[in-house]
Amino acid sequence: MFKALKFFMKKKTARKKEDQLPLMMPMQHAETFDAGEQESTVDLTMASGSGVEVSGKKELDILRTILSEQSNPEDLDKAAEVLKRWSKLNGVTIDKKEGSFPQNWLCEYLQEIDQFVENHIPTLPVEGRQGSQLKQLQDFLKSTQSMICHEVLRLTPVLEDTGLLDHLIDSYSHHLFPKLDLLLNRDLSVKETFCLLQWVKNVFFSSDSKLRVYDPLLLTGWFERAKQKLLPELQNGISRTLQNILHYDEQHGHNEDSMDEETFIRLYIDVTQCLNCAILDAKKVGLTLMHAVQILCSEELHGFAQKYVDTENIRLKKLKFTEKNSVYLFRIINTCMQLRCCATQISPDKNNRDDVSSTISMLQKLEDKASSIVQKIMTSLAQANLKSYFKKKKVHINILMEAIHGQCTSLPPTALEIKMIIVKIAYNCVSKVYLECLMKTKFRKLEKLWGNAEEKIKEDVQRFHETFSKLNGSVAQQNQLLQRMSEVLLCSEVDALKISCGVLFRDFPHESEQYVPGMLRWKGVLSERQVREILDVIRDLYPNKRVTRSLGLSFFCGK
Repeated sequence: MFKALKFFMKKKTARKKEDQLPLMMPMQHAETFDAGEQESTVDLTMASGSGVEVSGKKELDILRTILSEQSNPEDLDKAAEVLKRWSKLNGVTIDKKEGSFPQNWLCEYLQEIDQFVENHIPTLPVEGRQGSQLKQLQDFLKSTQSMICHEVLRLTPVLEDTGLLDHLIDSYSHHLFPKLDLLLNRDLSVKETFCLLQWVKNVFFSSDSKLRVYDPLLLTGWFERAKQKLLPELQNGISRTLQNILHYDEQHGHNEDSMDEETFIRLYIDVTQCLNCAILDAKKVGLTLMHAVQILCSEELHGFAQKYVDTENIRLKKLKFTEKNSVYLFRIINTCMQLRCCATQISPDKNNRDDVSSTISMLQKLEDKASSIVQKIMTSLAQANLKSYFKKKKVHINILMEAIHGQCTSLPPTALEIKMIIVKIAYNCVSKVYLECLMKTKFRKLEKLWGNAEEKIKEDVQRFHETFSKLNGSVAQQNQLLQRMSEVLLCSEVDALKISCGVLFRDFPHESEQYVPGMLRWKGVLSERQVREILDVIRDLYPNKRVTRSLGLSFFCGK
């Protein structure tokens, strides 16, 4: 509608002198137009103002008729020409300024427009209880906007060139804001207040809108009052919602034996939606309000995270976890990870918000605790299978792989991010347990058990890699600890070992300190001098690493 208004305001209609009388104007007003034309012409030659006085009254009658009647476009065009010509004629002879009325008549015209606007502003809807007024409020705002657009569109051809259109638009805002204040003072819900704010923003700041505020402070003051009314109600609503989410989760989210996808993701999804909806609603009004709501949401998320972390820490102390209920731990890790992401995203200032840093720190500690328990479960699972694997002939390593696969498939299909984390933990645990079991077993004993121990180790390493690649290929590519260690384990050439061990210390410093010295001695192929020579090279490359040259490595050497 506003676009149509702008188009219509630009329209210039060629008018002929003989067509200047309204087609549907009553006879007495037709005579007024004629008299007005004659008296306006006389105004150019008369030194006295009597002609102006007589014409001013008749032009006022024309203005009243135009404002009060729904005239057709032809009538409006002709009436506009009369008012415009009289304005220009009197402006030349009296004010020396084109397009102005004599001062005494200008006041009359402005008052007439003000009265017209006052009479046509829709009546406020009846006040109801909080939360029940949204439909009535929307209807009132819509009808008000529609009425203003219609009247401005209708009167633009008449008032634009006479200098009266600006006052009409200003008068609408002058009469609107008292009503908006009355609405704001009602017992409104958050949705109802947002509705009012968005309407004011769209009407007075839209590029398509013709309305403006005659006093900018009136608009900024109203917005500030609306903001101060909205924020406490919004904070209370968010606080109640988050509390309900936590309470529901305590009642229905702690089934450790089985968990469907909805239960797995529900808590952080509900929290994120609650906070994001408030921020998006505020963004529709303006960036200043959005910034204030972001701060509010960060504070509420901090309080929620504290309660959530306390609740889960209590449960972690009470429960005994095995591979049968590990999905509950997966859920904690995933929830903490998602809430940390949410805390970062909703913060308006990611570097200087103490509550955001505190929230992230709390969640990270809980996530680390759950991850540590998962590592213990995966390690225990690997140990239970691999200990017998290195001692008995008929034990197959596929049993372990099936157990790991079962742990990962307990996750919902859509939980790809947490699956990557769990696969990474599992691969790391299996790799370390395999190395530890291997180093505790004498090479000669494995030769008797497996026949060709080196070939068997290569097959196992490849099977691990293929299995974890199927579960999550990117993790398998990142975690190549076992593959790289097996290359050192099966190599007997000193110069090649210097290079491969150096690279291994660079990429896996902690694990290399733990395993490499024992691995060099495991097969018994290298002499002690050769082992020390390799370790000396590594120590020169990485002087800060703890590279032992001691022979006291019975744990790793299978002694």
